Amino acid sequence: MIKINKYPFSLEAAHGLTKALLEKINQSAEKNFHLALSGGNTPAGLFRLWVEEYKEVIPWKKVQLYWVDERCVPPDHPESNYRMTKRILLDKVPLSDLQIHRIHGEDSPEVEAKRYSALIDNLLMKHEMYPVFDCILLGIGADGHTSSIFPGQDSLLISPETYAVSVNPQTGMKRIALTGLPIIHARNVFFFVTGKDKTDIIKEVIKGVDKYPAGYIVSRMEQSELFTDCI
Repeated sequence: MIKINKYPFSLEAAHGLTKALLEKINQSAEKNFHLALSGGNTPAGLFRLWVEEYKEVIPWKKVQLYWVDERCVPPDHPESNYRMTKRILLDKVPLSDLQIHRIHGEDSPEVEAKRYSALIDNLLMKHEMYPVFDCILLGIGADGHTSSIFPGQDSLLISPETYAVSVNPQTGMKRIALTGLPIIHARNVFFFVTGKDKTDIIKEVIKGVDKYPAGYIVSRMEQSELFTDCI
């Protein structure tokens, strides 16, 4: 099941998601709020908004940051999700190194997937054997992929591992991706999708069409939310 939040423009969708996230953080009685971020162009705009208009509003001291996925490149590589987030967000908000938990894309993908899985398993509370993120921010690709789980990679949707290695079918680049079951067991999953070119795929995903990884996730979650200007 998915709650659809529709906006006329991408900036309004970003504001809507940010206000919903703020509500979740402020409602949490726990010391730490475990938040997983996605990379790419769409969240970059969201992160700029946080710096420009929400820097003094977000209770950063409660936030523990993780990554949904990462390309297997060094942290200073132009395609690194961490690099983008650091440049736009992390260097401009009051977060300490102890609050930032990056995926080491420069290391062996298989070894790093196991290391990062162990880190998450140790830092997060568990429910039904799965670590529970307080909120996961996800995008949706034009092919229906999410969290670097691409169509045809069904094993990653049901993997017993928290993070696993995926491969971009177009470029062949390896990535480290949060698998399906921890996403489904998160307290909150917010999809942030902008651009009219994604209208058709979004309509399929919200139906819960299993051939798309994002649709698979949506169909199996009790509740998720979509913030978009696409439909």
